[in-house]
Amino acid sequence: MSSRTCSLCVCVAIGAWLLIVGCASLPKRIAATHLSCKTYPKLVDGDLATNSFLKVKGFIEKDNTAYKHSLRYGDWVEGKHKTEALIQLDTLTNVAYIEVHPVSTIYRLSVETSTAERAHGKTPLFEPVRSHKIARSESGGVMRIDIDRPVRVLRVSIYANRDSAHDTRESLTGKTKVSFKDVVIREIRVYRDGKPKQ
Repeated sequence: MSSRTCSLCVCVAIGAWLLIVGCASLPKRIAATHLSCKTYPKLVDGDLATNSFLKVKGFIEKDNTAYKHSLRYGDWVEGKHKTEALIQLDTLTNVAYIEVHPVSTIYRLSVETSTAERAHGKTPLFEPVRSHKIARSESGGVMRIDIDRPVRVLRVSIYANRDSAHDTRESLTGKTKVSFKDVVIREIRVYRDGKPKQ
């Protein structure tokens, strides 16, 4: 009877140890007070009820061009067809992953990181986060992008969708101007590596 009790105590102790070690290594969300985004502060305010409207400074110009006796539309991008947000952490942190909580449908999103902070208006050197899949979200589904590296600044780039419902046609030139939709995001949450510091 005592050997059963002893075995049970050993099993409970091992289970408790595994639970403590497992919980200690789980990623933990970085509080909003440790994140900043000058251009879009609501992006990292910790509140999913607030929205950020990321502006796209560009448009598509469409023009009819003669090609082998047929008319074709040629597309030219004027400005940028993507929007960017720089998120700075208050200290160099091992980031496990980020969660993007969009309202918009997003077909392409990329993330770059830097270990140096943005100082005196200078942009630090960024390294892209490579993923085996294209980060996308249909109808506002939450996106998770694995980072797994030390980070001081995150640059999140989102390629915008065309707003064909509000295109304009110039009567003199015959050209059509198609704007891009603003990208609407509720929040970007950053999760640090949960491993204890050495």
